[in-house]
Amino acid sequence: MPTGTIQIYTSVAQQAAPLQGVQLTIFDEGGVPLASLLSDESGAAGPVSAFAPDKSYSLDVNNSTVRPYALYRITASLDGWQTLTLSGVQVFDGEQTIARLELLPAQPALLRAGSETADQTVTLPPHPLFVGGGGSGPAPTGGCPVPFVLNEVVIPKKITVHLGKPSANVRNVTVSFQDYIANVASGEIYPSWGPKSGKPL
Repeated sequence: MPTGTIQIYTSVAQQAAPLQGVQLTIFDEGGVPLASLLSDESGAAGPVSAFAPDKSYSLDVNNSTVRPYALYRITASLDGWQTLTLSGVQVFDGEQTIARLELLPAQPALLRAGSETADQTVTLPPHPLFVGGGGSGPAPTGGCPVPFVLNEVVIPKKITVHLGKPSANVRNVTVSFQDYIANVASGEIYPSWGPKSGKPL
C-alpha cells in the first residue's frame, strides 16, 4: 500500500520556542484517528506513516480526475493553550509532509470565567495544480519603463516577503532566499516532482 509520512513540529505562535507535551491526534479524511502522540522537548512528534494515493497520479500531468494526495486533520491541545485544528494536510506517496503547528496562549478572560478555551481552526486550501486556478498570478499588463538588467546573476541571501496581497495592511518578514524558494516551489508543484522523480523543478 502506498504511504507517505507526517512529521509535526509544535511551537509558540510567532516565536521559535518549541512546545513540549502537546497532545496531537491525526485523523484521516473519514474522521478515524490514525495516531495519537505527544510532542517532545524540541516540539517534534512523528514521523507517522499515512496512506496516500499511488505516486503515478501526481506524476501524470494530465490527471485531473484522481486526487494525487490524501487529506488528514491534526488537532493539538495543551493546558493553558488554545486548541488548534489543522485541516487539509496533504500527504503524497513516498513524501514527508511537515506540519508546523503554532499554538496561541489561552485567553485569560476565558480561563477566569471557567469557560472552555477558544479553539482555532486552520484549513489548508486544495493544491492548485489539481483543482486549477493556481499559478503565480496574471501576467503583467504593462511594460517596465527603463528596465534595469544586471550583467550577471545575483542570488540574494535574504528576501523580504509581504504577508498578503500588495494592498493588504499586513507585516513584512525577512527570510532566507533558500527557504523562500523552497516554500514557493513546493506550493507551485507537487512534492513528488523533485529530482528523484525525474521531473524538472
